[in-house]
Amino acid sequence: MVTFKLNSMNYLSLSIMAAVLLLLNGCTKDYQLSTDFTVPTELSSPAKVELDVTSPNNIALSWSGGGANDGSYVIYEVIFAKEGTTDLSEPVERIKSDFGAQAKLTLTHAALNAIARKAGIKPGETGKISWSVLTSKGGDVKDMDLNNDIEVTRGEGIDNMPNSLYLYGAGNESSGTQGSLFRKAADGVYIVYSKVAGSGELELKGKIGEEEFGYYLDGTKLKEGAGVMNLTPNANPYRITVDFNTLSVKTEIISNVRCIWGATYDVIGQLAYVGDGKFVAANSAIRFIDPSKPETNPPGWLSWIEERYYFIAAVNGADKCWGRMDGVSSERPTGGEPLSFYEIGEFTWSQWDHLWKMKGDLNSKRATITVNTNKENLMVHEFSNITNL
Repeated sequence: MVTFKLNSMNYLSLSIMAAVLLLLNGCTKDYQLSTDFTVPTELSSPAKVELDVTSPNNIALSWSGGGANDGSYVIYEVIFAKEGTTDLSEPVERIKSDFGAQAKLTLTHAALNAIARKAGIKPGETGKISWSVLTSKGGDVKDMDLNNDIEVTRGEGIDNMPNSLYLYGAGNESSGTQGSLFRKAADGVYIVYSKVAGSGELELKGKIGEEEFGYYLDGTKLKEGAGVMNLTPNANPYRITVDFNTLSVKTEIISNVRCIWGATYDVIGQLAYVGDGKFVAANSAIRFIDPSKPETNPPGWLSWIEERYYFIAAVNGADKCWGRMDGVSSERPTGGEPLSFYEIGEFTWSQWDHLWKMKGDLNSKRATITVNTNKENLMVHEFSNITNL
């Protein structure tokens, strides 16, 4: 008979290994990922809605039942279709639920009005919109054999939504000889930057294919037809936002646009409005902030070369950050970046948010800095005419 003797150290090692194996087996059994889920069983929404695109109130759609079998989250998407159908292949609109995983969708009157328009309900008419819910988890998407109808009555509105919108009129910076093209910022929302001079009389004209439509302000409400709107001439340009969803026109004066270093707020270039939606600072001296170079005004805490920047603009006299869309640039551009890399968004100014890193070969150079408010339907900035200091 062969016998084995285990000393205390060997016995301890075996015990630890056994415990680890037991723990791993337990984890595999208890925490195995499951993609099984069921769809909601009940939908809830208002039976009727009198739409008012200026209303601050919201409309709630909700559902219950179903969910992930393992108690985790599923993703919901609400689909909207013309009355009596929830044809998933051709919905008129698809919107993720609140935060993507909540069993409800909160809509503004303006948003539901836009859906009603897409469903073929004309201004001043009453009709029904059908809605249902798609549920997904782990790439698996399921629909439900259930839909709700909402009867909506639309107020006065505009259904000839332009593919392109232009600013004309004697008060436009071209003195009416040509139209200034609006940038389409969102569905039904158009933005243009333009000086207003002379009489201040402006016209809005939109095109759908070759057909042209006019729009005007009746008091504070946007209407379709021939008419004008008037703005007070100003030495600085206006930002004009036309929102067909809320039938409104918003005007803001833009001034004191400058490109600055995020670390010191020192101005790299003061941009002047030159027309055609562009702000320009020519022959701007660019020197990255370097602790070894006092002439770059390095702060006492800085121990590295700092090249992060953004823009600041006064909007109706209040400073706003014109910065990077997705937070802070972690990468320095090297060339060949898409135009969207330089896209500008507007934010509340916070020192270390929405910064770009500047391209390395711009250090110790002069350049023309341009903010173009409508290039390929984006608001972007560019560096050009680069020379040595």
